[in-house]
Amino acid sequence: MTLPLDGIRVIDFGQVYAAPYCTMQLAYLGADVIKIEPPEIGDVLRRPDLPPGGGVYSFLMLNAHKRSVTLNLKDPRGREIALRLLEDADVLVENYLSGVMDSFGLGYEQIAERFPRLIYASGKGYGSNSRWARLGSMDNTIQASSGFISITGFPERGVKTSATFIDMGTGSHLVSGILAALIQRGRTGKGQKVEVAMIDVAVPALTSALAPTLQGLKFKRLGNRHWGACPTNVYPARDGEILIFCLTEAHWRTVAKLIGREELISDPRCASHATRLRIADELDGIMAEWTRERARDEMIQTLIEAGVPCAPVREMEEVAADPEITTRGTLIDSEFPARGPIRVAGSPIKLSEAPQPAAENLRRPPQLGEHTREVLASIGIDSAEFERLRAEGVV
Repeated sequence: MTLPLDGIRVIDFGQVYAAPYCTMQLAYLGADVIKIEPPEIGDVLRRPDLPPGGGVYSFLMLNAHKRSVTLNLKDPRGREIALRLLEDADVLVENYLSGVMDSFGLGYEQIAERFPRLIYASGKGYGSNSRWARLGSMDNTIQASSGFISITGFPERGVKTSATFIDMGTGSHLVSGILAALIQRGRTGKGQKVEVAMIDVAVPALTSALAPTLQGLKFKRLGNRHWGACPTNVYPARDGEILIFCLTEAHWRTVAKLIGREELISDPRCASHATRLRIADELDGIMAEWTRERARDEMIQTLIEAGVPCAPVREMEEVAADPEITTRGTLIDSEFPARGPIRVAGSPIKLSEAPQPAAENLRRPPQLGEHTREVLASIGIDSAEFERLRAEGVV
C-alpha cells in the first residue's frame, strides 16, 4: 500500500515529547525516520539508568516505527556523518534549545546553502527571535508563561495540568508546517525553515480566557464550572462522577425536566446563563441530588438520548482498557526487549486510503543505536570503519 510520505526521509534530532510526537506522525504517514541520539545515553527521555532495559515507557510510546542511530555531535566526525546523512534527506526535525544546533554546525543558516531542498523543522519554547529564546522550555514552563496555570484550578489557587497538551500541539503543528513546506517544495524545488514555538501554540488554546481579557474583563478560575454556561460541573454519581455541560438554553430546559425541576425554567433567577451563575452553588446542589442516586453510565445514555453534552469522568485505568482505544489505533500493541509486550501511541490522523500500520506491521521502538550500523553502511561506512568509530565514541 502506498503511503503519503513514502520515499521521504526524515533525520530526527528531537527529544522528549514535542519533536518525537511530530516524527512519530510522519513515520505513520510513511516517512523513513532516522532518530539521531547521543551514544550511551540517547534521548534524554530514555533514561538508560532506569530499569527495565533502558527504555522509559513514555519514550517507547512515542518512538515506534523509527530507526535509531547514535552519533556524538560534539565530535567533528560525528557532525560530518550527520551532514552525510542529510545529503539524501528531505526533512530535519529538532527541538534543541536555541543555539545548540548551531554549536554542532547544523544550524539552518549554516547548512541551508548546502542542502537547498531540505525542510528544516524546529520546535522551540519561544520564537528564535524572542527575548526568551535561550530559556529552557517544557510543557510545564510554557503553561506558566502562557497564562495557562493562572486560569486552571479553583478560585484559591492555579495549578498545572499533567497532560502535555502544549508539547503534543507543538508536534502536530510541526507536522502541518512540514507537510505544507513539502507541498511548496514540489512547486518551487526549494526547501525552507519551519518553526513552531510552544508559546504560539499555547496562546490560541487560551481563546476562551483571552476573549474576556481582550475586552477588559478579568477571567476568574472556576474549577470545573464554566464562565459562560450554567449549570456545568462535575457531579457525583452512584458509582463515580459525571460531567454535565449545559451549553445552550435548550440544554438547560432539557436537564431541568430530566431532574424533575421543571419549575426552575420559569424562575427569574434561571432566565439565562448569567443569572444562573449567580446561584451556581444552589443549582449544583440540586443537580448533585439527582446525579448521586444514579449510575454514571446510565445517566450518560439518558443524556445522549436527550442531546445534552456530558461525559463520564474516567480514571486512567478505564481509559487504557477502553476497547475503542485499540479499535481506533490510539494505542497499538508492540513489544520491547527487556519489557516484553507494550502499547505505543498511534497517530490521531486517520486516512481512509492510507491507514496506519497494523500492530503486526509496526516497527517496534528501537533500542539505542540499534540501526546505526545499517544506516551508516548506506552512506559508505564499512564494517572496519564503523568499529573504529564505535571504539572512539563517535557512534
